[in-house]
Amino acid sequence: MKHFITLLLITLCYNFSQAQDCSDLFISEYVEGWSNNKALEIYNPTENPIDLSYYSVSRYTNGATQASTPQQLEGIIEPYSTFVIGLDKRDPEGTGYDAPMWDGYYTYTDSITNEEVTIYDADSDLQSRIDFWANGTYYGGTDPDSAAMYPQTMFFNGNDAITLEMIGGGVIDLIGKVGDDPGAGWTDENGAIWTKDHTLVRIETVTSGVTSNPINFDPTLQWDSLAVNTFTNLGLHDCACNPNTQLEEAGGGFLIYPTPSTNNTLSIKNNLNITDLKIFNTQGKLITHKSKLDKNQMEVCLPNVSGLYIISLTDSKGTKSKSIVLK
Repeated sequence: MKHFITLLLITLCYNFSQAQDCSDLFISEYVEGWSNNKALEIYNPTENPIDLSYYSVSRYTNGATQASTPQQLEGIIEPYSTFVIGLDKRDPEGTGYDAPMWDGYYTYTDSITNEEVTIYDADSDLQSRIDFWANGTYYGGTDPDSAAMYPQTMFFNGNDAITLEMIGGGVIDLIGKVGDDPGAGWTDENGAIWTKDHTLVRIETVTSGVTSNPINFDPTLQWDSLAVNTFTNLGLHDCACNPNTQLEEAGGGFLIYPTPSTNNTLSIKNNLNITDLKIFNTQGKLITHKSKLDKNQMEVCLPNVSGLYIISLTDSKGTKSKSIVLK
């Protein structure tokens, strides 16, 4: 129960200290996938390794103001690196919603040979991206010692506030709003749900966590939204705190907005003039190609078909890509 007594004495009073840019850990990715495909990515924006045993993650369920038993972390997170926490349901006897998160392997019966065939899809492999497995055992009792053994932090489902805390030092980052039950999940101004059945990635310009409970939680201010069960970004994060990322951004990083989009018109803004722009669907089919351009801002239209699209642009510094979800 190391550190847990201290944790249980911490109260959430909404008067958290203000984090300084690039000075402490923050949550860089949030995966709320099907079944038990649940993961959080933590990012170290500093130039020094950080001992994670001084940190914990808590969940505030369905508008609760009291957290479930915190999940203390362990391990070392290197400078400008990530650390991925996953829900541990690797019991081979698990069935239904107790099934483990995806490992990328699929078995099917060949319709011609009637033999079982197993294939591997790296994009569907969430298990291999996990650095720390959070306890996946449910405990509904009231005994504090037992509750400390079975933290339920990673059982979030889109409408639970999540905090990253320094043990004995308070909240250093927050997803959602503590004390608010948003229904199925938190939405943008158009009512589109972001925190259920989505992957959220912190935008590159965010350099510190949210340390005070917001009046309203607006995911669009600090997050990009990707389709459900998107795991390919886990383990890597672009942040302005990283000197290498700063150099790249100075050479021509670009923005896409709104994201996700509820219509097929997008605005693209680049630091440098765009010379070529291509848009692909997830099958790699070229949807749009504009060349011989000489401007840094433009609007483009996607097909009126929901899904994930990849936007690739070229400027004087090279070619770079980002994804956009069309709802």
